[in-house]
Amino acid sequence: MQLRSRYRSSSPVIGLTPLIDVVFILLVFFMLASSFLDWRGYEMSVTVQDKSTAGKSDTSPAIVRIDGSGAITLNGDSTPLDKLAARITHDHAGAPVHLQPVNGAKLQSLVHVMDVLGRDGIKNVDLIEE
Repeated sequence: MQLRSRYRSSSPVIGLTPLIDVVFILLVFFMLASSFLDWRGYEMSVTVQDKSTAGKSDTSPAIVRIDGSGAITLNGDSTPLDKLAARITHDHAGAPVHLQPVNGAKLQSLVHVMDVLGRDGIKNVDLIEE
């Protein structure tokens, strides 16, 4: 009678081929699912400064105020967003543009105005505090 030894080690053999196949499939999936294009980039510099430290220049700046309700005023006159860039280029050509959020303006409204100004070619934009 032959008895099997308890201490005889028989390790199971694990094949690496299925593991390599799974890693390869995941690699192909993530390569196809990701996008490497910068599809919304444009150059726009924004500086933040206090109203009291704003420098004096020859041309008066265009002060755009955005309030909590999303209303936009250009130097005190109410202006719709689609006409804002045209009025700035017509009335204040070459002047700096100061964006001023007032009365709890939402950040999204401010970013939207900056986006519209940047798309219309207005680059000299400052963000000033109230």
